[in-house]
Amino acid sequence: MRRIAVLLLALVLVSPTPALAADNPVAMIFSPTAEVSVPVNQPLLVIGGAVNGESGGITGVDFSTDHGTNWTPADTRGERWTVLLFPSVSGPMTIHARARTASTTGPTTVSRTIHVGGTTVPALAHETSLFLHDTHNPTINDPDEQAVEIGMRVAVDRPGSITALIIRRGDYTGPVTARVWSNGTLLAEQEAPGAAHSQRITFGTPVPVVAGTEYVVSYYTPAGGYKATENYFVGNLAQTPFKIPVNAGVHSYSGGFPADTWFGSNYGIEPVFRP
Repeated sequence: MRRIAVLLLALVLVSPTPALAADNPVAMIFSPTAEVSVPVNQPLLVIGGAVNGESGGITGVDFSTDHGTNWTPADTRGERWTVLLFPSVSGPMTIHARARTASTTGPTTVSRTIHVGGTTVPALAHETSLFLHDTHNPTINDPDEQAVEIGMRVAVDRPGSITALIIRRGDYTGPVTARVWSNGTLLAEQEAPGAAHSQRITFGTPVPVVAGTEYVVSYYTPAGGYKATENYFVGNLAQTPFKIPVNAGVHSYSGGFPADTWFGSNYGIEPVFRP
């Protein structure tokens, strides 16, 4: 028994300690989407994420618009990062990104080419939804209990139709009414039953929309209780086929068309488009 114990102890002493996994930070770009056109000399909001496997520990993300010659830190908090760009030169621009941990600066893991001042219309063969990716700004369940119409200004880059709205529900989970407006005129509305979390509200008849015209998509809640993220729409968002302007979030407490704004708020309303 003593010899067996000695052998086991020897094996323990000579067994190698498992090596810690090396950091491998990876950056991602969520918005804008590839090959979209954006205006010259207008702010563009870039939204991205970063991960480092199970180890975590992302400390920052750098971005470059000159093919990696120069790198600038993005506004990074946890695994979310944003950049507010002001593209001033017409033509294609490629955004590169790389992530960092305390011990490692990762390689360039993503690039996204857009067209400044262009008129590109990237291919789109199927129904698609806008996606308002989370940023590092906090999203809250607003304690407001007043009846209110909350919405978002939006344009598209091609003719088609808005078939539905996806809304992220807050504390109020009762019935709501979804609406689409143009220049203050109501184009369509659809009542919807109560729901929790996210809800898709499909219009009985798709709502035709044309390229370059601004619309407002909204929903009416009789008791407030909506989600809100302040200081979200600080730049244009460009996701094929959607064009979302600065300060896009709107609301109205007096009924009817929502046109008032509050600190660039995002109310979690995502239109669904069919080309």
